[in-house]
Amino acid sequence: MEKEIDILLATYNGEKYLAEQLDSLFSQTNQNFNVLIRDDSSNDKTLDIIKEYQNKYQSRIKFIEDNSENLGSSKSFMKLLEYSDSEYIMFCDQDDIWLPDKIETSFKKIKNLENNYTDNTPLLVFTDLKVVDKNLQILKNSFWNYQKLIPELSKDWKKLLAQNVVTGCTMIINKKAKDVCLPFELPMMIHDQWIAVNIAKYGKVDYLNEQTILYRQHDSNVAGAHSFGFKYLKNKVLDIKTILEYQKKASKYFEDIGILSLLYFKIVINIKRLLK
Repeated sequence: MEKEIDILLATYNGEKYLAEQLDSLFSQTNQNFNVLIRDDSSNDKTLDIIKEYQNKYQSRIKFIEDNSENLGSSKSFMKLLEYSDSEYIMFCDQDDIWLPDKIETSFKKIKNLENNYTDNTPLLVFTDLKVVDKNLQILKNSFWNYQKLIPELSKDWKKLLAQNVVTGCTMIINKKAKDVCLPFELPMMIHDQWIAVNIAKYGKVDYLNEQTILYRQHDSNVAGAHSFGFKYLKNKVLDIKTILEYQKKASKYFEDIGILSLLYFKIVINIKRLLK
């Protein structure tokens, strides 16, 4: 039976934590979902775990075998997005834990948001997270507070392009949002920012000031939680060449904003974060 929500799960050598994550999905208060999984050429027991859960949940898990090479996390998620045809879509990392009412809470929020806009409006809702260690011991109760993020920036696509505040594993989008996110034109940008910027530009983004995920920090994180402060900014400044190259490409693609505007927004936003 087809479900109203697709959960996109990109895996790669995830044997340590994948089973716990899948258990957290199938323990949700809202079970109105299927899981689409694409593996990025794992060489551990990830595929065995996927097969085990496929046998257990049968049609609820769809494994995408596209014979592609190792694409990396962002391209793998965007490839999964191409395969999804559900009315609502969520994104799932292999190593976190979803709190029991994550789907229910996010789904209710996006359904309420729909009441304010037409059926053709791309929509996105995202949430805060709890930062935990590899054993799920809480390090910080709020990822937003830890990183001094300003979720209101998500309302303005230009500021969001300068400073992403949307964590991909907390997102739920509607089917119309898929149209403005594909094809994936800037692979140097992480997929969650690409999705958030395009939906903010052509539709509406909203958020819940609630933690819906245990965001696990460990040695193999592709991205992770880092305390925001002068040391963090210093490291970013030292990598200014990469930042400028990114902003040059981003401003060239998103023609409504120039590189100087992006730099201005980034500087102002980070000063505000320091003062929080």
